[in-house]
Amino acid sequence: MPWRNAIHRFWIRAQPYVIAMLAVAMASAVAWLLQGYVSLPNLVLLFMLAVVAVAFVTDGRAAMLASVLASLAYAGLYLPIGYLDAAELSQYVITAVITMAMSLFISQLTTRWRDKALESAERARELDRLYRYTRELETERLRNSVLSALSHDLRTPLAGLIGASSSLMSDEVTLTTEARQELASLIYDESRRMQALVENLLELARLESGPVTLQQDWQALDEIIGAVLPPWRKQLAPRTLILSLPDDLPLLRFDPRLIERVLVNLLENIGKYTPAETQVMISAQAFEDRVELAIADNGPGFCENPDQLFQKFYRGDSAGPIPGAGLGLAICRAILEAHHGHIRAELAVPHGAIFTLSLPRPAQAFPLLRDEDAS
Repeated sequence: MPWRNAIHRFWIRAQPYVIAMLAVAMASAVAWLLQGYVSLPNLVLLFMLAVVAVAFVTDGRAAMLASVLASLAYAGLYLPIGYLDAAELSQYVITAVITMAMSLFISQLTTRWRDKALESAERARELDRLYRYTRELETERLRNSVLSALSHDLRTPLAGLIGASSSLMSDEVTLTTEARQELASLIYDESRRMQALVENLLELARLESGPVTLQQDWQALDEIIGAVLPPWRKQLAPRTLILSLPDDLPLLRFDPRLIERVLVNLLENIGKYTPAETQVMISAQAFEDRVELAIADNGPGFCENPDQLFQKFYRGDSAGPIPGAGLGLAICRAILEAHHGHIRAELAVPHGAIFTLSLPRPAQAFPLLRDEDAS
């Protein structure tokens, strides 16, 4: 009905002012009950509290009304009944004016603080919505990048596998022993490429699924390097590989399988993106709190921002048509961060790239066996 809607609209508009009057009335009642126990000047805090409450839950006009009513109520309590001396009355008027000014100031201050708090809350909600939207866009971009990388990097070896296996199975083509060996080698190489891609995807999913449980143990870094290099010497040939490892490298605690994955990914990148005449140097240096392992080459280097190299699915302009999903360096960074270390990329002088791995040294040194334990 129209009259009900009119009453509802009137109540919505009048509600802040009703709250202001009720708050001041409650403060006046409590002050009247306490005036025999608390000095009247101290009761002003009770009225200030009522004004602050009204300013916090209503608008500025209701807070101003509460300020005026609170000052009048306080002056009414402070004015002795039946005492109308002009000199004393001026003092009470001044008290009422000061109380009103204080109430107005506090109400305006509270209103501004509330408005800023509401504005900050709205801004936080807007930022949260923007963050969610950006994350959805990033997720969609990563999904598209994954599908694009997988479709390209899996299609190429699969095509090679299908073609090579079809040639081996065909009865129409007579192959020599050398041709069969080449086809078998092609099948092996393409299978290794697919295996490396799947392993990188699984490793990245495991590293990003939550806290990583590291199988850490005391390890010699030079032994891990020595275990990784032999199969890669053939794949990196004819590139020159130089080792410069000090004999006094300390033992470190890390997961050997994951650190091997880091070294393999870095060596694989060297094999992909550097020419055959490239010189590769692997060196290490021990510091008080860390051990750094540097893998440097004098190839073409990179033209991207070093931080971009470690983003998932990022492939710079220098990658060109070379196949790859852009996961290797992202996995390296995730593994090093899981070990509380880090990896950085730098350009070498005059050309080339340097990737430096930093692993922390444990505060407690490797426990040596005592003589009685050794015996």
